[in-house]
Parts: sequence; C-alpha cells; structure tokens
Amino acid sequence: MSAWSAFRVGLRQAARYWQVWLLLFAVNVATALALALLPAQALVSIAGQSLAAREAADGLDAWLVLEALSSPLNQATLQGAGAEPTWPPGLSRVLLSGLVSALALPLLAWLPSAFLNGGVLLTYAEATLGDNARTDPAPPRAATASRYPPFHWRRFLWGCGHWLGPFLLLGAVQGAGLALLLAGGLAAAAGAAGRGQGTLAVLAALAAAFLALVWLALNEAARAAAVAEGSRQVGRAFGRAGRLLLRRLPQAAGLYGLGLLLAAGLHGLFRLGLFPLLPLDCWPLVLLAQQAFVLARLGTRLARQAGLLALLA
Repeated sequence: MSAWSAFRVGLRQAARYWQVWLLLFAVNVATALALALLPAQALVSIAGQSLAAREAADGLDAWLVLEALSSPLNQATLQGAGAEPTWPPGLSRVLLSGLVSALALPLLAWLPSAFLNGGVLLTYAEATLGDNARTDPAPPRAATASRYPPFHWRRFLWGCGHWLGPFLLLGAVQGAGLALLLAGGLAAAAGAAGRGQGTLAVLAALAAAFLALVWLALNEAARAAAVAEGSRQVGRAFGRAGRLLLRRLPQAAGLYGLGLLLAAGLHGLFRLGLFPLLPLDCWPLVLLAQQAFVLARLGTRLARQAGLLALLA
C-alpha cells in the first residue's frame, strides 16, 4: 500500500468513527481546562490575600515578584533589622499547591491519552484488519452494507483497559528517550556555539530534532503494532514497529510527510487566513474558531494512526 492510499484510509476512518474523534476532543478540552484553572485559582488566592499581590498583577514582572516572595532575606530587610522572616498568611499553601499542580498535571494529561489510545487503535485495527485483530472471545459482528463495521462502545472501552498497562510503559520509555535525545542535542549545540561554530550548532540542533521525530514515530508505530497483533509485549511491539519503518520506509515517511503537510496547511489557514479576520472583542466567536482548529488538528493525528494500521495490514 502506498503512503497516499494509507493516508486516505486514515482520513476515511477518522471521519467514519466520529465518536472517537469527539471523545478525544472532549478529553483534550477537559485536560486543557484543568491545566488552566488550577494555576488561575492559585493566582486568585494570592490576590485575595494580599493587596500588594493585586497591585503586582497590574504589570509588575512575575519573575521579580516570585524572587521577592521566595527570599526570606528580602522579607527580613523589609520588616526591619532583626525581624524574623515570615511568609504572608496562606502563601506557603498556595505556592505548594501550585508547585504540586505544575508537576502533577502533565502526568494527569498523559494518563487519559495512554488510556484512550488502546480503544482508538482497536477501533481502527478492526476496521482495517477485520476479525483478525480480535484478541478476546466475542461474537462475530453482524454483516453491514457499509465498508467499515459500526462503532461499539463496549469494544472501545475494552481496548482502552486492555492496553493501558503496556501503553503507560511505552509512554514512560518514550518520554525518557525523548528527554535524552533533546538534552544531548542541546548540549552538543551549546558546546558548538560556545566554540564559535554556529553552523555546527545549528546542524546539531536539527539532527536532535530529526532523531526526536524518528523516535516519536517509532513509539507511535509500536502502539499500532501491539494492537494489530493483539499483543501486550512492549519489546515485541517495538521490534515489529522497527521492521515496519525499515521495510516500508518510503511509505511510512510519506504518511508522516502528508500528515505534517496537512497540519501545516491547517495552521496556515487558521493562523494566517481566519484568525486575523476575527473580531477579538467577540470572544465566543474567537473561542469557537480556536476549538474548530483544535478539532481539525486532532483529526490529522487520528488519520495518521489509522494510516499506520493500514500499512501494518
């Protein structure tokens, strides 16, 4: 199967199983709200306790405020010589909750993705591979006139739970590898820049970015391979994903290239074509346009995932 054929299959399946698309969009919105509301609540708590904090919100640099609040020596100086440094009432609790939220929320945002990926990929795998993708005893599907089988919530939720553990492990491996690649690339680029080798620094940064993209593609293909084979073994999934990328490198590269081109086209359409025309004082219209962009961008990711399963077929 060519890259274009796989990409068309992915687009058709993303549109056919609109329930998956809307569910992931709803989870994405809920996660974004959680990421935004807790820091906002911390800021409101500080502002409600301190007149100085309310004045600082009018334009004082946030880094300087944080530096002043986090320095007991500065507080002792302001309160007079010999004064014992103290925190404003309730500020320690607010700052601690903000720090915990900053550390925990990315993890919480990762967990829904790890949970839903199993159901998403199982839906597309059964549409592409038919009953060969089944991994549990279940009655055969009723014949339908449509090309793709109907969407079943029971099957979707079963896939979510069945691959949650392996996908959590894959996510941890993916994050650790990505951190190592980016840290190594940044260190190499900084070292080259420090020696005055600007061209080498740019090449090192580009190489790190390219390797990071390849690593992300390998992990995404490993998830698709695990569901296509009905396997929960992470090592086996990585092996098949590596063989797929090597054996069908032109098709896989073409699939990812088409996905990136579509995403870039959506960015250009919304950022350069639509958003400059929107009246910023009409915030409901702006919000609707932004969420439409998020929904469309999510569809490109789903099309890529379904296309990978088509290449595995």
